[in-house]
Amino acid sequence: MRESQPEVSDAAWEQRKQAARAATEAYVLGHHLREIREEQGLTQAQVAGSVGISQARVSQIERGEIHNLETMRTYAAALGAKITVSIEYGDRIVGAA
Repeated sequence: MRESQPEVSDAAWEQRKQAARAATEAYVLGHHLREIREEQGLTQAQVAGSVGISQARVSQIERGEIHNLETMRTYAAALGAKITVSIEYGDRIVGAA
């Protein structure tokens, strides 16, 4: 695909790749949260009430529209799960939060 748009700078391509990676990760995270919710027999409305957000927002999160790490942590905690964050740099992996 890079060859089809040679006018786009390397930096712009890197930004596009990072954005695509982040979108994919958000989609996968939302998918897994939905699976956990369904395994527990909970509705989106029930989780929304536990988290203090709307059912529509739960639906957005489960579709990968994730904008806030703290909301994700609260959502996961309502399901009895935990989200952790790590920093990966070269061959090092450090737990960050």
